[in-house]
Amino acid sequence: MGSWTIVETIVGAGGTKRFELVRRGDGFFAYSEDSFLSEDLREFGGGTEEYWSPTHFSGLFERADEAMSDALAKLPWLKQASALPDDR
Repeated sequence: MGSWTIVETIVGAGGTKRFELVRRGDGFFAYSEDSFLSEDLREFGGGTEEYWSPTHFSGLFERADEAMSDALAKLPWLKQASALPDDR
């Protein structure tokens, strides 16, 4: 089955959403959405914890363009982010 390869990563303009399109080792494509979270843990003796947390996983697609079309339909922020210039 092999490893997965990241085909494309898009981060939303606010930096709080991330999309990753991957090609799986079996040749199928899938995508995921993550949200960037920040938690204040000072009341528990810690500091600030920042991390990406998964918020959406797709099904499997035979082609990358099918996965991208599905993602654009299901992740409203992605349409705007994918229209940004490549220097994002």
